Amino acid sequence: MKKFDFKKIDTQYTKIGFYIFLVAAAVILFEKVVGNLPDLSEKTTAFLQASARIGSPFIIGFALAYLLNPSMKFFERNLLKIHPILHHHRKPVRSFCILLNYLIFFGGITWIILYLVPELKDSFLTFIPQLPTYVEDLSYTISHFFDQIDFIDSKDVESTLAYIFSPLFNAFENLPTLVSGILTNLYSVGKITFDVIMAIFISFYMLLEKELFAKQGKKIVMALTSREKSGHILHTIGRINIIFQKFIVGKAFDSLIVWLICLVGFTLLNVPYTLVFSLILGVTNMIPYFGPFIGAIPVCLIILLINPVTAIWVIIFVIILQQFDGYYLGPKILGDSLDLSPIWIILAVVLGGSLGGAVGMFLGVPILATVKMFFSEYITKKYNEKY
Repeated sequence: MKKFDFKKIDTQYTKIGFYIFLVAAAVILFEKVVGNLPDLSEKTTAFLQASARIGSPFIIGFALAYLLNPSMKFFERNLLKIHPILHHHRKPVRSFCILLNYLIFFGGITWIILYLVPELKDSFLTFIPQLPTYVEDLSYTISHFFDQIDFIDSKDVESTLAYIFSPLFNAFENLPTLVSGILTNLYSVGKITFDVIMAIFISFYMLLEKELFAKQGKKIVMALTSREKSGHILHTIGRINIIFQKFIVGKAFDSLIVWLICLVGFTLLNVPYTLVFSLILGVTNMIPYFGPFIGAIPVCLIILLINPVTAIWVIIFVIILQQFDGYYLGPKILGDSLDLSPIWIILAVVLGGSLGGAVGMFLGVPILATVKMFFSEYITKKYNEKY
């Protein structure tokens, strides 16, 4: 007679009971989460905001150190070439190079705050009251031109111009008050906040001890992963760093050159508000592909209102400059660090802009370049394995 194995039956029922308990717990947990989803979302958002406030000095400090690291290495490398004895005093040499970086970087920001911002405010406050006069003069010039053509009615042209420029009037109507309010708030907040001061100290020690931080990070990766995986992870981080470093530094240097060329060109063309307009073109040039158009269109429209003849020369100058930057200067500085066709750059800018605004438009390109690089390598590997 076959005996029943009560231990086996007991084990089976235990497993069944355990699975039932897990399913019931999952159902209850799901119901609790769904029922408290608005509160959970608010608490998560509040937690993330609090974390961002607490960690903002470290985030700003890391970003500042990352941006200043290439120029710091440039100064340090050239300073060590002066005399062999300096190799025995690397800490003081690096400290000097970091302070020199800060002097250049924060000196430029101070110049913008003390000189450029008031000039920008004065330019707006001077331009906007004269805007109706500029539009009226431009309308008269265009109407007078079309009066010479028999089959075109100048009144239709005037009504079309009024329709075109009416949104411009609406946009600029309250701009003086808005600009004054923004600049007043900027000055009232102060030039340096506590987070920025902390970020400067954090970035200083990050740059001073960057080899130590890199060694500790490498040690953590090697401790938590296998030898093969750790080598792959560290190699991947290095490649991503090269892409971002080349793009950020190269684009900043490229935009600086574009700003200086605009400054000289606009001065020679006797363009009004030269400093402001050239700065707009230089800053918007940081955004790949769309940046030159984003800056050039409003600048050319405003100059068209002030002086149509000058506007024609400015348009020609900007087109030549954009061609020079797109086909020679940009590729010469950036090289093949991105390896993206224009359609991929447009996609990166559009997606980045929709997710992160102007910063997203700028960082979307190196992020997409990184994703494309690894995805292409994965596809190539799979293809070679299959065929």
